[in-house]
This record gives sequence, structure tokens and C-alpha cells, in this order.
Amino acid sequence: MQPVPRLVSGEDGRPEKRPVTEPENGRLEEVAPGLFLVHATREARIPYAHSLLALGEKNILVDTGLGLDVVRRLRRRHPIHLVLNSHYHRDHNFGNWLFRGVPIKAHRLDAPMLNSLPRYFWEMGIAGRPDEREIKRFTLEFIPHRQGPKVGTFEDGDIFDLGGPGLEVVHLPGHSPGHSGFYHRESRTLFSGDICPDAFGPWYGHACSSAEDFARSIDRIIRLGPRRLLTAHTAPVEKDIAGTLRRYRTRIAERDRHLLEILSTPATIDELVRRHPLYGQYLWALKLPFRFWEEMMVRKHLGRLLRKGLVRKAGGRYRSAEANLH
Repeated sequence: MQPVPRLVSGEDGRPEKRPVTEPENGRLEEVAPGLFLVHATREARIPYAHSLLALGEKNILVDTGLGLDVVRRLRRRHPIHLVLNSHYHRDHNFGNWLFRGVPIKAHRLDAPMLNSLPRYFWEMGIAGRPDEREIKRFTLEFIPHRQGPKVGTFEDGDIFDLGGPGLEVVHLPGHSPGHSGFYHRESRTLFSGDICPDAFGPWYGHACSSAEDFARSIDRIIRLGPRRLLTAHTAPVEKDIAGTLRRYRTRIAERDRHLLEILSTPATIDELVRRHPLYGQYLWALKLPFRFWEEMMVRKHLGRLLRKGLVRKAGGRYRSAEANLH
């Protein structure tokens, strides 16, 4: 394998080009003058997430889920003066506690979950479930919790410019109520957070998530027309962004159709979830909290199908409206 020159952070803290043959935790990839995608631990496989770094007179970091060692190393090389959180999910902000004394902001709809762990679990939708304690325990073992500084708020359209690349907030709800992207207009580069066209998404597995809002947010990105799409968990997308996003969005309708096929035979929620209709191809889908996430998404799809009159419910069982009652 031939070494490929990549932009990385040198020992003196200045970005420099040098050959690397493997992805490096914390690698800086320059996508526009002064604007960098920061590569996360394990190339952003959960529970890690890529970040966006804007270097200027003062520096802005979007999300802190790179991995604690990566965040510490980044801070030594590039002092951070403002942290922006794309949303409240913990793989994007578990490094917030390292930024005491630095302003941290998130959309006003997600900031309460960042400021309160009980509110976080409430918005997940686990309160009162028989497996509530088990989900909490797994969640805190998966990403150990350490409360960060109090998070302030921003709104759609706010612009953050600290003497470097300016970042404009683009509210993209669905994945979470306050999920937001950050747009650099000069280069038409959008950091879209967890709207990332991979095999796992679209994901709307908490109680406060919305498949309908997710679809509308994808449409908003298409209308915005970015030249470059950076996401929290995938490689940058620079070709056929609109087509890629449309195919990604159709997965929501495909899930509806798959459930309708299954419901040609009446089934309860528990029977549906045991079939793992959304993530059955992944072995980890059988475990918590992934099983819980899938259940929440199945419930959201059933709600969609009931509202459209495509599914009926009787005696705790769901069936396709076209299915034979017998």
C-alpha cells in the first residue's frame, strides 16, 4: 500500500502534510481553508464520532466524542475557545467535561438533556419500562458518564465566527429534537452530524426522535445544496450528494413496506420486535440498548402506518389493513 499524503497536526501544533498508511486517531483533514474534519478513535465507529474544527483568531470545535485521548491531544495543539454540540447523544459530547471554562452550546431543544442525566433518560423513553434499570446500566457502561459544564443554547440560523471559518447553525431535527448541522457557506461544506448515509440509519430510536422530521431534515439538506457533506460517522461525501441523500431517505419508506409485509399475519409489538425487522442483520441488535432502539423505531413506524390507515390494531395485535382477518 502506497503512503497517501494527508493533512495532520504536526508536533508544533500546525497542520502539515506527511504520509500515513493507516487512519490516525485525531487526524486533521482540511476541507476548506482553516476548516478541518477531525477523525475520531476507531474511525468514528460507535461510541466515537468525528468532529469539525474551525481554526482562526480563536478556535471552534463541533462535538467532543473523538475519544478522550484524542480530545486532550487536540486541546494541547489547538486551544479551543468555543464548543458546539450537534445534539445530546452521548457519543457526540462525552468529552465536554474536559472543557471547563470554555463556553459550550447546543440547540435549545437538546441542551436540557445535556445538562441533566435524568432528563436524558426521560427523553430516551425508558421511564417505567421493566428493563429501565438494565438499559441505564448498559448505557452508562457503554459510555461512562461525567457531567460536563452547563450547556448554553443556540438557534437555527445563528452564526459563529471567531476570526476563522464562520459556522452557521442548520437545525436538522428528527434524530433528536435539536439535532443541528453546521454550514460553512464560503466552501458550501455542511457538517450534518448524525444525518450520515450509512447502512445503520436513518436512526430515530429515542422517544423524542421523529422519522417524519428526519425525512424533512434530509430534504432541507438537499435544498441547501452543499458541495461537501461531512458526517459524524462516515467518510466525507462529495459526489452525488442529493442522490445519496434521497436513497438514504427512502429507507424510511422501505421499513414501512417491510413491516406491512410482516403484518400480513397479525402480530403484537413483542412478536414484531423479536423478529428484528429493522436491524436483524446485525448480531448486536439482539442486545440492549440496541434492542430497545429497534423497538422504539418499530413503534414509530406502526404509528405512521396506523395514521395512514395502512395498519389496524385489535386486541393488542397489529395487522395490515389488507390482511385477511382470518
